[in-house]
Amino acid sequence: MKTLHFGLLGKENTGPFIVTAILYSIILCLPFIYFLYLKGLPHYSNHENIDVDGKTIVVKDWRDDAESRQFKLLTRASIFSAALSFGALGAAVSLITRARRLSVFDHKITIRELISIQTIGAVFAFILSLIFMGEMIGGTLFPNADEFYYIVYIPAALAKLLVWSFLAGFAERFVPNILENLTKLKDENGES
Repeated sequence: MKTLHFGLLGKENTGPFIVTAILYSIILCLPFIYFLYLKGLPHYSNHENIDVDGKTIVVKDWRDDAESRQFKLLTRASIFSAALSFGALGAAVSLITRARRLSVFDHKITIRELISIQTIGAVFAFILSLIFMGEMIGGTLFPNADEFYYIVYIPAALAKLLVWSFLAGFAERFVPNILENLTKLKDENGES
C-alpha cells in the first residue's frame, strides 16, 4: 500500500503543484496583463507608426506628459514581466513532467521549493532577455535587439522572446552554458 504525501511532489500528486505553478506565473505576468488591458482601451488608441529596419511598427503615441511616460515604463516592464512568467512556467513544466515521467521520483519537492525553482527559471529568462537586448547573441531565431522595446507590438518577435524565456526556465543548464560561452569569448578576445 502506497502512502500519499500531500505536501510533496510525486507521480500521483501533481495537481496542487500545477495550480501553484500557474498562479505564480500569472502573478509574475500581471504587468503584462495590465499593459494588454490598457492597450485595448480607446483612450490609449493614439498610435504612431515607426519604421524599424523597413518594417512599420504601430506603437502608442509618446507625448511628453506624465501619463505617456508611465505607459512607456509599463510597456518596458511588461516585456520583462512576460519573460519572467514564461521562464517560471518553463521551470515548473520541467520539474512536474520529470515527476510524472519517472516511476520513482526520489526528490522531496514541496510547493515552497517549486516556487524557488520557478524563481530561478524566471531569473534565467530575465538574464536571457538582457543578453538579447545587449545584442550578445543574435540571428533570425532570436528577437531583434533594435526592436526590443517595441517587441510587444511585433507578434513574431514577442513569440520568439517568450519561447526562449520558456526554454531558459525549462532547460536549467541553458542560460548558464550561454554565460560560460560568453565568458570564454571575452577571455579569448582579451588575450588577442
